[in-house]
This record gives sequence, structure tokens and C-alpha cells, in this order.
Amino acid sequence: MGRRRKVKALLRRSGVLVVDKPAGPTSHDLVNALRRRFRPERLGHTGTLDPFATGVLVLVFNQATRLSDLLGGGPKAYEAELVLGRATDTGDVTGRVIEQAAAPALEWAQAEAAVAALVGQRMQSPPAYSAAKHEGKPLYAYARAGKIVEKPARPITIYDARLLGLEAGLLRFAVQCSRGAYVRVLGEDLARALGAPGCLSGLRRVASWPFGLDEAHGLEDALAWSPEELECQMLGLDQALARAGLPTVTLDDHAAWRLGQGQQLPAESLLAPGQGLDQASGPFMARDAAGGLVAVLRWLEPEARAERAYETIRVFPAETDPRVEMTSASALGAE
Repeated sequence: MGRRRKVKALLRRSGVLVVDKPAGPTSHDLVNALRRRFRPERLGHTGTLDPFATGVLVLVFNQATRLSDLLGGGPKAYEAELVLGRATDTGDVTGRVIEQAAAPALEWAQAEAAVAALVGQRMQSPPAYSAAKHEGKPLYAYARAGKIVEKPARPITIYDARLLGLEAGLLRFAVQCSRGAYVRVLGEDLARALGAPGCLSGLRRVASWPFGLDEAHGLEDALAWSPEELECQMLGLDQALARAGLPTVTLDDHAAWRLGQGQQLPAESLLAPGQGLDQASGPFMARDAAGGLVAVLRWLEPEARAERAYETIRVFPAETDPRVEMTSASALGAE
């Protein structure tokens, strides 16, 4: 059998595209559709949306896939619709009903107080039907095979929760939460607090910080673009990182080349006066004198700085040392 021929990439630019995911396809389905259409070298996303959910899905192309944790690690915002009176094995209306009861008659103040009580830190276990992994497989794969795997609870934070609407047997609410929070589980908890089983009948992600629904493109629109049009619509990698709040240090050309080649720079060269950068722990960008992105670095915690002050997350190397280019140019001029 012959060796499989590698398909040439059509899309080489690295960056971010925000799409408005429709209900139905999985996040993986959407990525595959765009991969077939545009053939990037790499394509992924910064956070899964359930098949029945809609809204902000942040796609990362090519080298941006290596930085998806930085681009998708911020808070999320959702609007959800909760049906009271029935629970399902999936926590949403697509699942099998496992419990039913009469929906309680609620006053606005009662429902509003229950929603507000979600705010704060709590421990939450991933639901059985989720993309959380166990031994390399998503939990939903085990659940579909009839095996329920219980994962340890982990801390999450609900920054804000508001009641949006209330009808007989139905309420709508909005939440802002940390990455890794499952709104389906929050919906079940909220329903129990109101005295009934419940499941989500709708879920829309309106923001995945620092990206919002106002900049999201429709999937059908995106699939109709040419590769050149897609590149025009993408947010460049350095722009996306700046949106994520990463500070920047500017290096001279030789230091930028050294860093791009994986050489360690002294911390003092990153802390020159006027850079506006200190050695607080956290990621930052390094640019060359022309403003090009050279690397993404992270200050190490003080106790870990015995041999070096920072670690390299990702480099974007220049091909030649600028001093060599200058020497070559001088030699040509002397001929």
C-alpha cells in the first residue's frame, strides 16, 4: 500500500475566527467542515459547545492552536432556558427523561433569589454526557456504552447570575462563569433549589472572553468564503493575544532573533526602562523592533527562578540573524 499523499494547505495564516455555532452539529463537526473547506495546517477551538447549544465558538488556526489555553482560558457568559418538572440523563431536553414532577408555581422574587444564589465558588463534577476525558476518552463515549464514569469535583466560579424571564414551568437566566463550568449542571442545581427536577431546553454562549457574539460570523457565511476572504476576516494571532490582555516587550532585532532561536535572554533585557513590564508571574508577548510577534513567554513564580526567570510558551522564529544580513549587505556594497 502506497504512502498517503499529504494535501497541500490552502490557509497558512495563523489567527482566530469567532463563529456563531448553530444547534445540531458538535463543535468537532464544525471544525471538520471548515478543515475540509480551507485545509489549514492546524485547526481547533478553545472550548467545546454541546450539540444543542449555540453561540460563540472561538476557532484557532495554525500556530494559534498552540496558544488555545491562553485564548480560551477566560470567563464565559451564557444565556440558558430551564424547563422545570423533568430531569434527563443528559441535563438537557435531548436526553432520556429519568424523573418527572409537577412544576412549582413561582413568584419572580423567589426565582430571582435562587438564580442570584448561584454566584460564588463551588465544586462541580463534569456530567456523564460531556467531553471531559477519562483515560483518553470523552465521558459521553462511556455513557453511551452504558457505563457511567464519575470524575472528581473541581472548583468553579460563578461571577454573575441574573434572572431574564419567568413563565409557567420555564425560566431563563444568564450566567458569567469560569472556564470548565457546566451550565447544564447549574440548571439542575437551580431547579432543585426551586423544588423540582429540571433540564435545559436552550443554551447560548454569548461570550468567551475576550471574544463576544457581536463579532461572530455565521457558519454558512464562513463556509462560503474563499481562503483569502477567510484570512481577511480572521483576527491576527498577535491581535488576539493583545485582546486577551497579554502585555508586550519590544526587543532589538538581534535579541529578537536569539529569542526566536530558543536562546535564553537575561531578564534585564526584558525589563528595560519604558517597557512597562515587571516580573509578575504570567504570560507576555515579545515583539521585534518592527512590531512582529517573536514569542509568547511566561514569567516563572519567584521560587522557581533559580536558573531562569521565564519559560517559553511558543516562538515564531526569524530565518536569519539580522547581524548576518547586515554583514552580507555591507560586503555586497563593497564589491
